[in-house]
Amino acid sequence: MLRRGQHRRHCEPKQWSPGGRARHHGAVNGPFVIGASPQARLTSIEDVLDRSVPAFYPHTLDQLVAAQRFSTDCRFLRAGPITVVDATVRADIRMDFAEGRNGYHANVALSGGLRSRHRGVDLLTTAETATFYRPSGETSVTHWTAGTRILAVKMDLGAVERILRDTVRGPVADRWTPSVDVRGGPGRSWVRMLRHLTTELADPDSVLHQPMAAMPFVEAVLSGFLMVASPAFRQTLDRPAEPARPAAVRDATDIIDAEAHRPLTTAELARRCHVSVRTLQEGFQRHLGIAPMAYLRSVRLDRAHAELRAADPARDTVGAIARRWGFTNLTRFANQHRKAYGQYPHETLRIA
Repeated sequence: MLRRGQHRRHCEPKQWSPGGRARHHGAVNGPFVIGASPQARLTSIEDVLDRSVPAFYPHTLDQLVAAQRFSTDCRFLRAGPITVVDATVRADIRMDFAEGRNGYHANVALSGGLRSRHRGVDLLTTAETATFYRPSGETSVTHWTAGTRILAVKMDLGAVERILRDTVRGPVADRWTPSVDVRGGPGRSWVRMLRHLTTELADPDSVLHQPMAAMPFVEAVLSGFLMVASPAFRQTLDRPAEPARPAAVRDATDIIDAEAHRPLTTAELARRCHVSVRTLQEGFQRHLGIAPMAYLRSVRLDRAHAELRAADPARDTVGAIARRWGFTNLTRFANQHRKAYGQYPHETLRIA
């Protein structure tokens, strides 16, 4: 039922614009947008659709109880291929989504509950159970209960499929887990990663507003999503990887040595070296004894050390140099630096 004076509206998507600050950074596959809107209270269905459709997918929104006063508290956040809205609806509503959406989706309840139907299956999202939705198939939120707070997560179709392709490099069985227990195990771990991402994006001073820190974390969130939502993906990862050619490892180390200042990820390295992620990881372990990202961190640590030696303590700080090279935890950076070079970063800066 619609609230008096309001009408169902069906909107078409446009460029993502949550109404807040956003930074556009260049990336291999196009701009990597990082942004967060201010917390807002929207008091009309029209306003909600104006914000949510551009960020997500075409859909309708109906108020179910006419006597309720409609409002929504929401905040939109984005890191590259992941868009999240943290929303609390103050009236019971229904939402119906168009077919052929351009992303995978997850609903995570922080309070209350939400009922939905996807590809003929009725689902319940609660604080104990998250729900997952594929890009195709009939999808409706049949009852978003007033007072329920949801993290609604869109993961761009191309980004998820790229991880599937780069990780597996072969067919993955078409099976899907529509819901997962988030009280423990991989489900809880993935939700913790997601909540950490949203917390950091909401902080304008967070290092995740820099692609060098954000891109690997976003890739981990997408991979974690596939691990909990796709049993076939998880089983494929458990199989032995094919041996990596030494040439692929050499090519990857050459890329890292030349581009350590860029926000590289294991998936990008594998793609550029024409092997799967698992094959590249196996090759690094076999030939170098470390993972690709560990090798990248060692190169960045060496570059940060060189910069500390050349820096002016009156103008430069350890924190600024560390963050420039992708080190987000200064305590860990200091300990790694001392282990590698026999002195803490501030000592190197002062001695230089």
